[in-house]
Amino acid sequence: MKIDINSGNAGGLRQKLQAIADGLRDMRPLWQAVGMYVQRQTIKERFDKEQSPGGQKWKPLAPATLKQRSARHKTGHARILQDTGELRRSITYEAEPNSVRVGTSLKYARTHQFGRGNIPARPFLGVNDEEKQHIISMLGAYIKKNVLGGG
Repeated sequence: MKIDINSGNAGGLRQKLQAIADGLRDMRPLWQAVGMYVQRQTIKERFDKEQSPGGQKWKPLAPATLKQRSARHKTGHARILQDTGELRRSITYEAEPNSVRVGTSLKYARTHQFGRGNIPARPFLGVNDEEKQHIISMLGAYIKKNVLGGG
């Protein structure tokens, strides 16, 4: 098989290559979709199931914490990392042309993510292998539709 590129068809090739480059320059719609997906997974898979991105259950609340919560809420149910719901509600994303950031601006979030002193680490940010594969599929679909024009 042989492909000839000459001055007669090089202009069309150049236009196609430019369209591909333009499509890759600002992929913000893809990163917004990825951000929304990771945000949803963080809430659904981490906070609802009280587990890390890798599926490990978070350490249970200390007896003293349970006692404090019982006195305040009187519901008998104390969800881990969800005393007020502020941390859960603070998970946001910010899409850029070539990336997305998912996280929270709450200062105490770092302590819960990594642990400190007598507070155990209870990771809630991050993606697992299954989520990574889904993001790769999203990327492939985006490129096929928006860069290569494969609808």
